[in-house]
Amino acid sequence: MVPFIVPAKDKVLMKIGEGGDTPHPDQTDLNIFVWNVYKGQKAHLFENDFKKHGSGKDFILLQEALVDNKMPLLWKQDFSAYEWHLAQSFHYKKDLSSTGVAIGSKFTPTAVDFIRSRAREFFWLTPKLTLFSEYDFQGKKVLLVCTHVLNFVTTAAFSESLYEIAEKISHFDGPVVLAGDFNTWNVKRYMIMKSIFRDLHLDHLDLENDGRLLKLDHVFVRGFEVLKAEVHHKVTGSDHFPLEIKLKI
Repeated sequence: MVPFIVPAKDKVLMKIGEGGDTPHPDQTDLNIFVWNVYKGQKAHLFENDFKKHGSGKDFILLQEALVDNKMPLLWKQDFSAYEWHLAQSFHYKKDLSSTGVAIGSKFTPTAVDFIRSRAREFFWLTPKLTLFSEYDFQGKKVLLVCTHVLNFVTTAAFSESLYEIAEKISHFDGPVVLAGDFNTWNVKRYMIMKSIFRDLHLDHLDLENDGRLLKLDHVFVRGFEVLKAEVHHKVTGSDHFPLEIKLKI
């Protein structure tokens, strides 16, 4: 028996909390936190690290976010000023909790959308999601894209999923941040990823303090000056290290 349910497209998006802040007229810097949170399985370690490193950021981009009885409570209590938008990949039948990608911010987006990969993971047959969220900064539209790319699929299916993301970004003319878990566990995948997004004039960021042996998580930007881009390689609250990015429009 299949242990999960893939939601209908009109049930994929979910909103938790209420933002409402508008960027300060002089604000041109964006502080961004990116993390595959491993569904919060490391419990208190995850919570402590998330509150320590995520607090105060303008944008938080999560992969493997989990809508259960714990993670949304953390958002509501410790990130109460944030508005969270999620794209749910699937629901577990046992408790109807769901997992997917999320973007949290004190700012309310002007538009939110998603794409679901046409291909699905081998064995589990689950799709992967990419969340697109637009914000207005000083009259300029900025696009934040949070993705979790297919893992256990052929190289052709992996490439196709990246082209799906690239095609949607290609319709946006302004500054872009694309970040998340790209599952680039071999050189071929890594080179395909860089080539596809280079064609959209997205710059792949080299990260400071990058002690990762396996580099699965990446950030691409367009239309920004990069002030800081680093890996928090001592964080143990997930099986991925979080990334912190500071950009200037």
